[in-house]
Amino acid sequence: MTVWEATLSAKGQVTIPKEMRETLNLRPGDQLVYSMVDGEVIVTPKNINLKDLAGLLGASPNGPATLAEIDAAVTAAAGANALNTADDGKPDVAA
Repeated sequence: MTVWEATLSAKGQVTIPKEMRETLNLRPGDQLVYSMVDGEVIVTPKNINLKDLAGLLGASPNGPATLAEIDAAVTAAAGANALNTADDGKPDVAA
């Protein structure tokens, strides 16, 4: 894992370090999505190809999943989210 540091300006702005911009192939005008997960901020460029994220979280503990298993997991998670009304009225984490 590579870590970069930046300083927040008085206007709430942060300059993304050059090496990070180059690594992520960021260009002026690119959009970023900010998410908060367990108190940590995750910044994801909208220009990233989802295939580039393969393996980001490491190997699956149960081995590779089939498309049918992935579809079932997404359906179950979506259904659970629809039934969970605890966070209704709260804004979504990411756009």
